[in-house]
Amino acid sequence: MRRIGHRGAKGHAPENTIASYQAAIDLGCDEIETDMWLTDGGALVISHDRPVSTTGLLTLDEALDFCRGRIAVNVELKCAMSDAQAAETGQRVAERIGRRRDADVYVSSFWYPALQGARAAAPQVRRAFVFGAAPDTGALLAQARALELWALHPEHWYVTPERVAAAHGAGLRVNVWTVNDPEEIATLAGWGVDGIMSDYPERVPKG
Repeated sequence: MRRIGHRGAKGHAPENTIASYQAAIDLGCDEIETDMWLTDGGALVISHDRPVSTTGLLTLDEALDFCRGRIAVNVELKCAMSDAQAAETGQRVAERIGRRRDADVYVSSFWYPALQGARAAAPQVRRAFVFGAAPDTGALLAQARALELWALHPEHWYVTPERVAAAHGAGLRVNVWTVNDPEEIATLAGWGVDGIMSDYPERVPKG
């Protein structure tokens, strides 16, 4: 199971910052999750919320430059405007990752259009669907096949042993967010999830 730091290691340092990434590395994380927006001006910047200014924010390249060779990165593609903007975000980010040849970097998103845009632009860049609901398993797996997804990223409330088994049967990894309670982490580990994202990633056993 992979130890995944949420927004770096949010419980130990300001989220989505170099300090947070370093904390995740120091805590033995296998990868981090970090959030990224395409601004109206065309910049790719690291932020959980839609930025009103890019001042003080890391660019995608700065984040990936720091992490390269140190830790794997899950770039969550954020969007709040439209399917078209989501698709452009996925396209721009996947193209950038593809040009950088960062094999340890992949994209994830709540937005199917973002994943479609990423697939069209750079199909070699792995993709994961993020969700915080209980979708029909058959429909979810059908969409995953259509988009050639690598993984599913469910919120922890919606994980069951049956859903984990179904995803694995379809060749998909299951990385769960965001879990801080040690007992719940142990339960999910027992169900065979592939990775757990946590603000306190040191609580996630590796193996």
